Amino acid sequence: CDWSSDVCSSDLASKDWIQFVIDQPMREEPGTRFDYNSGASVLLGKILREATGQRIDTFARERLFQPLGIESFHWKLTPKGEVDTEGGLYLRSEDLARIAQLVLQRGEWDGERIVSEEWIETSTRAHVPDVGGGTGYGYQWWIPQEGEGLEGACMGSGFGGQFPVIVPELDVVAVLTAWDPWDETEKTAIADLLLEVLPGIEP
Repeated sequence: CDWSSDVCSSDLASKDWIQFVIDQPMREEPGTRFDYNSGASVLLGKILREATGQRIDTFARERLFQPLGIESFHWKLTPKGEVDTEGGLYLRSEDLARIAQLVLQRGEWDGERIVSEEWIETSTRAHVPDVGGGTGYGYQWWIPQEGEGLEGACMGSGFGGQFPVIVPELDVVAVLTAWDPWDETEKTAIADLLLEVLPGIEP
């Protein structure tokens, strides 16, 4: 959901976020229309817990953060004790850059396989080619479809302006952090990075 929408506000006010998302009626037939939906990200955390028997914060600490040397993070919990996977993870900029670098290196870190190359390839591909503004969408990754040197690039977009950006063609990762969620000035910063800064870098 959009953070400014009534549905999202109700989601945050509800004590049971999972049940709240499940109870929402279908507006469109599945697969016929794209709308970014924070509720889907909430469900992903629950799905992983059911599949692995671990909360996603524990799973991520063991399988991702510790291998990358990420020692400090905070992940908010919902009132029912589920992990807030729609926007509750707090990382230092340099640690967010480690995750971006892992993606750039196709899932390898210090010679060890942390994430399968197949998953990196699948998740960073635009399964929805155009969601507007020349951007596609993969599995939780936004995929720029326009811009010099951006072939194969992807980026995250965290609430308030947290952007890890991966540009394989330039062998570059970048991290932008901001906190101005209502005026959205961070969108100017990411546009400047994609359209002005990165095209000036020699591969």
